[in-house]
Amino acid sequence: MQTGPASASAEARGQRLPTNPRKELVREQLIDIAARMFDSKGYTQTGMADIAREIGLGRSAVYHYFSSKEEILAALVEAEALKPSLHLQEIIDDETLSPTEKLRRGLIDGIVRRLSSGSRFLLFSRLETQIPDQLGSLYNRSRRQIYDFYVRCIRDGIAAGDFREVEPKVAAFAVIGMANWTSRWYSPNGPMTPEQIGEIIADIAIQGLRAPTNDIASARATIQSLRGQIDDLEKMLF
Repeated sequence: MQTGPASASAEARGQRLPTNPRKELVREQLIDIAARMFDSKGYTQTGMADIAREIGLGRSAVYHYFSSKEEILAALVEAEALKPSLHLQEIIDDETLSPTEKLRRGLIDGIVRRLSSGSRFLLFSRLETQIPDQLGSLYNRSRRQIYDFYVRCIRDGIAAGDFREVEPKVAAFAVIGMANWTSRWYSPNGPMTPEQIGEIIADIAIQGLRAPTNDIASARATIQSLRGQIDDLEKMLF
């Protein structure tokens, strides 16, 4: 029996049942395969039988993990939009962190998650137009919360005197773009870990937002630091 995505996804309701590592691995493989097929073949044209055949399982075995392709897509929405937005809300609510620390943590955590998910992030970003209306509102709300997190951090940083006067909304788009673009050039076989890349991107973003200083020595040190970070990234690309 199939159910709609809004009611079928235990994850979206926060009711996911515990499972063993083997089942979790197969479940993640199903999500990855479905994402690739939704991207290449189209969501509407992809059926559960297609997904089962691709992974090498019987159709009934696939239904043991997901009751429908809508539920698989709901799991993708949860992993790529809902969970990140909830995590950022936890960061923004942490009163022990300064705006700069919140921005840094959000950037690094997001980049590590993105670069550790293989091609899923890129596939999902191309599936945006195929998300059914039932899931569209949840997806759009989660994305808006992610954007609002960066606007809030930048706005609070300006108010605290940590960041220079910039338009927070434009700056937020720039920071998000820096983070998202890493998934297009990152190679897991490269010399740096996702954590190291996250640290570099966060440093560049924050230094670009810093309030100006009259301390020439400090300014020179900042420029030198940024040059070194850019050199490190270039080594990965060329």
